[in-house]
Amino acid sequence: MRQFLSLLLVTSVFAELTPAERELMQQLGSDTPEPILLWPGKPPQFLENAAPEVIAENQRIRSVSVPTITPYLPPKEKHNGMAIVVCAGGGYGGHDWKTHVVYAAQVFNPMGIAVIGLKYRTRPPHLLPNEGIQALTLLDAKRAMRLVRHHASEWGIDPAKVGVVGYSAGANLAMNLAANFDLGDPQATDPIECLSSRPDFAVGLGTWHWRKPENPFVFKANSPPVYLAHATTDKPVEIATNIIADLKKLGVPARLDLHEEGGHGVGNLIPQRVKNGFPGAQWPKLLVEWLESLGKKP
Repeated sequence: MRQFLSLLLVTSVFAELTPAERELMQQLGSDTPEPILLWPGKPPQFLENAAPEVIAENQRIRSVSVPTITPYLPPKEKHNGMAIVVCAGGGYGGHDWKTHVVYAAQVFNPMGIAVIGLKYRTRPPHLLPNEGIQALTLLDAKRAMRLVRHHASEWGIDPAKVGVVGYSAGANLAMNLAANFDLGDPQATDPIECLSSRPDFAVGLGTWHWRKPENPFVFKANSPPVYLAHATTDKPVEIATNIIADLKKLGVPARLDLHEEGGHGVGNLIPQRVKNGFPGAQWPKLLVEWLESLGKKP
């Protein structure tokens, strides 16, 4: 019975593309992978009669009510088993998809690392306070981690080497997941819900919490290693230093790379920056080297 349910779930997550998804794929090119629904049918806390999704300038996605993941996989001969779920930034009001997901794939795929773009829900159309949008998107991030592990064998991924990376508000979501994961529900009838949502590492780039300096996340001793990159001009810097200090008090491996240039977009992997060796765009290599030093070699 469980095998049947698993097959049903896998086959039903591939849905008819929405007009916005078709437009995005057309803008990005024919080799763009298709998105996969996080849940078959309506997601938890589904918003009925929501305004349709919109593709804005420079492939920014707005008005998301149906969350998905999009797997950008490396060539099979380069797979090393590592994967990152990328949470794009946009103030919880949208996703800078090209800048944060597509450009990340262009850097990480040649390294043998899969990039899974998470299209989490936004406001609008969800009219929620800050705490509400954090809680809603945490559901999406947890499910994304489980779904990647569910597809791990198919996608050439080691389920013990799946991390989360976020930019700005996406970094807020990544840290929220690092603090509030669960290990799955062994009694769940949905086999995907049986899997852990704990990231094996978490990355925050220009980490943001509505411009507040305090660390709002209550981490645990078994939270994953955390790597942050931040610019000294991206105020308040203290949110990054406070996160690192709190993690180190718990004995959780944590690293902060501070940069003089880059501002709030310090970790953006814009091709020209990558080509010219911009310091803030070196974090993929530095991240992998750091994980290797912790005994988490890809």
